[in-house]
Amino acid sequence: MFDPFRPATPPAEAHRALYLRWRPKRFGDVVGQEHVTRTLRNAVKLGRPSHAYLFTGPRGTGKTSVARILYRAVNCQNAQEGDPDNTCALCRAALEGRALDLIEIDAASTGGIADIRDLREKVAYRPNEGRYRLYIVDEAHEMSNAAWDALLKTLEEPPPHALFVLATTEAHKVPPTIVSRCQRFDFRRIPFAETREQLARVAESEGMQIEPAVFERLALVARGGLRDALSLLDQLSAFAVGSIDMAVARAALSLPSIEAVRGAIDGMTRRDPSTVMAVISDAAEGGADLRLFAEELVVHLRALLLLRTGADARLSDELPVAEVAWLRERAPAWSVRALIQLVQTLSEALARTRDAQQFQVQTEVALLEACDVESTAGPVRVEPPPEPAPAPEVEVAAPQVTAPPPPATPTPTPTVEAAAARVGRGDGTLAERWPDVIEQVKQRNGLVASILNSAQPLRIEDSLLVVAFSTDFNRKTAEKTTNRQLIETAFERVYGTAYRLKCTVAEAGDGGPSLHDDPVINYAVRTFGGQPRRLD
Repeated sequence: MFDPFRPATPPAEAHRALYLRWRPKRFGDVVGQEHVTRTLRNAVKLGRPSHAYLFTGPRGTGKTSVARILYRAVNCQNAQEGDPDNTCALCRAALEGRALDLIEIDAASTGGIADIRDLREKVAYRPNEGRYRLYIVDEAHEMSNAAWDALLKTLEEPPPHALFVLATTEAHKVPPTIVSRCQRFDFRRIPFAETREQLARVAESEGMQIEPAVFERLALVARGGLRDALSLLDQLSAFAVGSIDMAVARAALSLPSIEAVRGAIDGMTRRDPSTVMAVISDAAEGGADLRLFAEELVVHLRALLLLRTGADARLSDELPVAEVAWLRERAPAWSVRALIQLVQTLSEALARTRDAQQFQVQTEVALLEACDVESTAGPVRVEPPPEPAPAPEVEVAAPQVTAPPPPATPTPTPTVEAAAARVGRGDGTLAERWPDVIEQVKQRNGLVASILNSAQPLRIEDSLLVVAFSTDFNRKTAEKTTNRQLIETAFERVYGTAYRLKCTVAEAGDGGPSLHDDPVINYAVRTFGGQPRRLD
């Protein structure tokens, strides 16, 4: 029964998301953006804030949080070294969402010309409480061209009490006329180690019992976005009460296991399609999100590409040290071209395919193509052919010949002997697979393929493959940067080794191609007659 004299029970405080409770309140609390917070803190301390800022960077890196700290810092009555004290009336109002002079605009829904005209009419009014009124335009790249034109004059000459912060993840969509009137700050992805440490601090303060491997996994999945990492941690805390290990994390978040990702990479490294297909099937049946699985693969394949090209200086900011060491051991078994093709294929599938079943098929096809040695030009080890048996010595000094030489064992001609003496061991394989090189180049550039058709591989000098061209014109054409890259890519595809091209012109009598082998010269002879000759 309702008792009118019974005191009412105070309502329970509404639960707030973990990333909202742990939103930074001072510049010093912002993780991984020292280059931004230091500049803004000094500007506030010196009393010289800019009238307009452009904050750009990936999602979840602190753009809006820093803008709110800036509002409190420029208006705080007891600012300390450029930081707000968060205890004065104005700071408390801002923290509780009651500040009248902190205006946030979502350009994705209110970025039209009418909304900007309304803002332009109200910007002249002085602030209600503090010295400055701060406008935060979130998702600024969504504004229309007409809205940008309407904002341009106000942004160029705003009232002295108005500050603007434009926050965007796609700075290239902001007009240059707007960018030139702002101070631009690029927010970086938060390094892996700092994300992991922040998650550990939050979990300890919230009383969560989580094993360290889970923090590493969440930091890896977040891709440098601390807000995403905190959201995943919040989801884990709601899923399980008590200790949380990797098994619980995979069940709650549909995460693929790191063993599955490693298994797929190992299978492709060994060109073992059955292993790769088994890994994908097990991941799908185990409840893992295949999109997350593909994203993990792209991250690891990109790391292999960076290791293969020697551009891995900052790789430890993105992956655990042990993972980088594991990938470093496998990088030599991959070709750069194969990695580029695989990363492009998976990235396009992630961007364009929405149907889950179709996405699984595309992922399987891409990984199976990576297992195909011929299509990906993996590091196939080409064994040199066995040493040919020495030709029987023929006595040429004797004046009489008692019997004619048997027809089954003809004596090699001097030209062939000279060529055999010039080229080294294994060059027979070069000549045998030269048509494959021409075919690879022909798929991209028919003219360069015709030039190679009249050329001949001579020998290997260290990491250089010496090729003799029929004319100096052909040699110069092959040495052009784009043509050289195309030919060297074909070398790597066919021979399995990243040889560099060394061009030379075939000399008469060295066993190289004749002038008639060149298709251009051959056509000229058949058309105009005469005989070609080389000019020194």
